[in-house]
Parts: sequence; C-alpha cells; structure tokens
Amino acid sequence: MTGKLMNLRRAGSCADCATELPVGKPAYWVASERVVRCVECVGDTGPDASPPAVASPVQSAPPQPLDRDVAGGSAFREYERRSTRERAKKEQRVNDDVEWRAAIKEERPVLGRLAAALTPKPVITPESQSTNAWKVGGEGEQRVAEVMADAVGVEVLHDRRVPGSRANIDHIVVGPRGVFVVDAKKYTGAVELRNMGGLFRVDERLYVNNRDRTALVDGVLGQLEVVRTALADTFPDVPVRGVLCFVGCEWGWRMRQKVVKGVTALWPVALPEHVCAAGSHAGDVEAIAAHLRSRLKPATQ
Repeated sequence: MTGKLMNLRRAGSCADCATELPVGKPAYWVASERVVRCVECVGDTGPDASPPAVASPVQSAPPQPLDRDVAGGSAFREYERRSTRERAKKEQRVNDDVEWRAAIKEERPVLGRLAAALTPKPVITPESQSTNAWKVGGEGEQRVAEVMADAVGVEVLHDRRVPGSRANIDHIVVGPRGVFVVDAKKYTGAVELRNMGGLFRVDERLYVNNRDRTALVDGVLGQLEVVRTALADTFPDVPVRGVLCFVGCEWGWRMRQKVVKGVTALWPVALPEHVCAAGSHAGDVEAIAAHLRSRLKPATQ
C-alpha cells in the first residue's frame, strides 16, 4: 500500500531511508504498518514495490524540486525559527548562571556560596504564547487543507506569498462560482455576530470567545484586493469572495454561518460545500488556478 499522502502533524522519519521529516512536510502515512515514508521513497510504484534486479547503468536525471505549496508551511517555518531562537536564549541563560556560580564560589568561598544559594536558578520555561501561536496557526491551516483534500471540481492553492510583502494568504480556492480567499484561524470559544450600533445605525462586529475579532475580517478584505489585482489582466470578471474558517470554535446548536462586511465566517466541514457550489466558471477553474499560481508564489520559496 502507498498509504495516505498528508502534511505531517508531527515530526518523524522515513521508514525506508530514515530521512528526518519535519512538521508540515508532505509524506505518506501507512496505517497498516503505522509508519511514514517520504515522497521520494514512495515514488510512482509505492512502498511495497520490489527494487529492480539490476541497477541501470544510465544516470537518471536530477529530481525536480517539489512544489512548496504546503498548507501551513510558512507558519511552521516561522515557528521553528522562533522556537529555536527562544530555546537558545533560555539555554544560554542557564549556562551563564552555571558559570557565574562556579566563578563566584571560587573567588569568594564563603560569601560566594551564600550569594549562589540566595540567587534563584534560571529554568527553561515553556514556549511563549507568541511563539506557540505560529504552530497553532499552522495546525489550523492544515485542518482546512484536510477538509478540502477530497473536494470535487475545485483547485486549491495553499500558503501563497503576497507580492512585495512578508505576509501570506492561507488558502485560495478556485471553484465554479469564482475564487475564494480562505483565512484559517484556530481559536476556541463561541463565534458571534453582534450589532454594536445604535437604534438607527448598524455596526456589525465579529466576536470570538467574547473578543472583538472584526480586524480579521479587514485582513481578509485586504487579501481579496491582492487576488483581484492578480486576476485583473486576464480574468477581471471572476468574483473573488472572502472566507474566515475557524477551527475549534463553537457555533451553537443552530450552526449558522456569519457574514460580516461580505466575508463569510464558517467552520471547516462547511467549507467544501460553500466553495464547490455550481456556478458559471466551472469550465475556467484550471485556467484561473494556473494563472494565480504564476502570479502568487508559494510563501515557502
């Protein structure tokens, strides 16, 4: 069996070649053996295929670079960078403390021991919330990719770079009704639509876990303009819509989607139906997706 191709949620190593496979890397999960295999080892024949009896004397062409269109790829990369830096700083403080204690005890055997005993030792604390948030964000993007993996009639682009910026767009879905920009957020708590205006003024805001998260809507609106600009020269009439997909939130027993400033907020399993509905652009899906891939590069490149 070739297993299921997926973006790894936890780091591992290939069962065949022992190559280290970091979080977010595409690999094959073989449930019957409970192992993972890298894409290179699986190849076109699958992990159960027998090797050729005689090696070919002709040198094969160098492998082509893998498409870095990986859900959560840039988020996990930023998490690893921040986590490594944060861990190094904490370890350095611990090492500096060990050296200080040894030095002060040698310089002043009595007072130095007293000072060392009265001074708390630094410890390696858990990761900061700001660092861990990048990992949580990547997990949310992976969940969206999972629910869209079997969607029919659409093309999905993951983790695309905003031109001229370090920002990225989590997902772009091209479907029969047009293009959907999907921003994934992994939060907890209830999602609510509240009118904060007065009797004669409507001011609808999006709340998650009793916090005003309307700024997320404004962020999606900015991403819509990026995609519209990318389409303008070839597909100017294709509609571009915004979606906020909340992973891990509560929606109440009625499970109703929310719409704020034209942006739809929904839960993961509702996303495929929302973007796969019939429309007038069904015949243009592949062409539109190819155009966007050429204009909006993967954020991990």
